[in-house]
Amino acid sequence: MIAGAGSIFLVNIVLKATLSDFQYGEYSIFITFLQVCISFGFLGLEQVFLRLSEVRDDKLLTDKKLLKITFVVGLLFSLLLSAVFSKIFLKIQVATTLLMLLTFSTSLMMFLYNVVRLKKQFVVAQLFNNMWKYIVLVITGILLIGGNVNTKTLIEIFTYVSIGSATFFSIYVIKNIPFKFTNSFELSAIYKYSFHFVISMLSITFIGFFDRFYIKAFFGSEAFGDYFYLATIFYFPFALLQGYVGFKELVFFKTNASLPILKRKLRNINVLSVIIAIAIYGAAYVLNDLEVIPAIDFTSSGSVILILMALGVLRINYSMLSSVLGATGSIKIIRNANIQSLVFILLIFAAGSNYLISVEAVAFCILLVWISRILVWYFNAVKQLKIDTI
Repeated sequence: MIAGAGSIFLVNIVLKATLSDFQYGEYSIFITFLQVCISFGFLGLEQVFLRLSEVRDDKLLTDKKLLKITFVVGLLFSLLLSAVFSKIFLKIQVATTLLMLLTFSTSLMMFLYNVVRLKKQFVVAQLFNNMWKYIVLVITGILLIGGNVNTKTLIEIFTYVSIGSATFFSIYVIKNIPFKFTNSFELSAIYKYSFHFVISMLSITFIGFFDRFYIKAFFGSEAFGDYFYLATIFYFPFALLQGYVGFKELVFFKTNASLPILKRKLRNINVLSVIIAIAIYGAAYVLNDLEVIPAIDFTSSGSVILILMALGVLRINYSMLSSVLGATGSIKIIRNANIQSLVFILLIFAAGSNYLISVEAVAFCILLVWISRILVWYFNAVKQLKIDTI
């Protein structure tokens, strides 16, 4: 995980100093698109797979109907996702077919990651999860050596390599993970879980990436590139810890969920988050003063920087709470959490829609949404754990 995070962090810094403002903005939106594919490329159905599958006698038991639904829906949604991205957000010309293949292969890698994750092959799982970051690093290095660094070439080469990686890892899973297909769940139960997990993943993807796409669409590539660069420095390190928490804790909570354990883990993770925030700000200030990294204006960007760090702390809390509900949540609890969160999201955006006239305002609006999300998920996680102890 550290190697993957370090790879993309290094690329983001190097390309900020190498590309034009417009090119860096286009690169930034491409990386954001990849992250959307990773979190929502299969419409969140891989989360249903995690919830309804289990390992027994060293075999991965999963419902055959669920697997078919996941791949059919995932393929169709991948086509739609890539078409929307290429027509609306990406301003450089890249073949739509390439983006479609890229979307599906990237989404497939996330599904495979969850398969080996269930089998507790954690090192292999992280290799799957971070492969795209290694690929970006290698391609960027080659382009820098060749003296021809541009976003279009990077995207095209990345697509071909990504397809090859997804094929290779698919073969690995087929050969090394023994499956046992069952018909344990009725279609109605699968659809209920799918609906509520899809709504949950849709809302989390929306609030997780709304600020980036909104800034790109309304303030331009250059403004988005600056925002993405600040996020790389002040938010990205938290995303690494968030990924690790979600990666390990969901599997842990499937067999060890209790309210005292959750409260202890939240307390510990928040203490660690504050320490990390102080260290990040101090390190960035010193490196900027020494001109080691591309310039940051701490005065004009101060509010955005603080918001990004606060978002980082909140996302780590959410990752812990999401792991609890992902591992133990009933359909009723997940449904209620989704409805409550959606109400808060709509209220916040309705109240703030007329004020989204600056990057700072957009970031602050997302901060409010995340605060509401954390409160809703904490309330429902506690409720679920209390029910489980009765």
